[in-house]
Amino acid sequence: MTATQIFKMELFKYTKDRTYIITTGILAIINILLTVYFMNVFDNINQVNRLENDYLFGLMIILLVFTIFANMIFMFVYPFHLVSMDYKNNVMSMLVSSGVNRTQLFFAKLGAIFLWNIILTLILVFIPSALILFRFQQIVDIQTILSGISAGFNTVGFSFLGVIASSFISYINSLVIIATATIMLKGSNLTIFLFMGLSMLQGVITNTLSIIPTSLGFSMTGILIMNNLIVVVITLIFVLISLHFMKTQNL
Repeated sequence: MTATQIFKMELFKYTKDRTYIITTGILAIINILLTVYFMNVFDNINQVNRLENDYLFGLMIILLVFTIFANMIFMFVYPFHLVSMDYKNNVMSMLVSSGVNRTQLFFAKLGAIFLWNIILTLILVFIPSALILFRFQQIVDIQTILSGISAGFNTVGFSFLGVIASSFISYINSLVIIATATIMLKGSNLTIFLFMGLSMLQGVITNTLSIIPTSLGFSMTGILIMNNLIVVVITLIFVLISLHFMKTQNL
């Protein structure tokens, strides 16, 4: 079985995971409905004082808070589930015993998890954000909004593209650490605690090394680039650790 076939197999398997698919759909619907509701509230901002005594408005505020936390928890827990499901279903041992290359298996799974989480983010975050952006575009020129965002980043010495690149690197780093923790513990429920420990260890290392560019008088952009390079190196180290455990562990 090639890496491409494993990748397709992983994506197909995720589409059959009904519990999480249904949960994603429910959260997406709630996110869209809340977005539409509060957009309507802001369109009638002169009625906000009256709405403060409206039970429905109070209920929607409570629902909004719970929904935000539900989205955060779900998007945090879901990657752990995606990585560990083959361990918990005893599929990993079957794949390895069938002669699948463990290195290809690791990267195919990591790629599938990354793509699936991007799709999840688009469903849960992008659609409501697109609705809000579309509404703002009707009120304020979109170029004005983008110029304001860019000016804000320039004020603190960061570039907009640099921040996006940094966020992307951090996201990949988080997925790799999740994969490392899951592989080390073979999908155990204690994986989240190991992930937290590895993340804290990485935080100590990055904070210590970040003193170097600061002491050398680097610009904010230079410090951001240096920190990104540090995260990339640490990510590669976690990849090597993951591959070592996957190649040597008895499944």
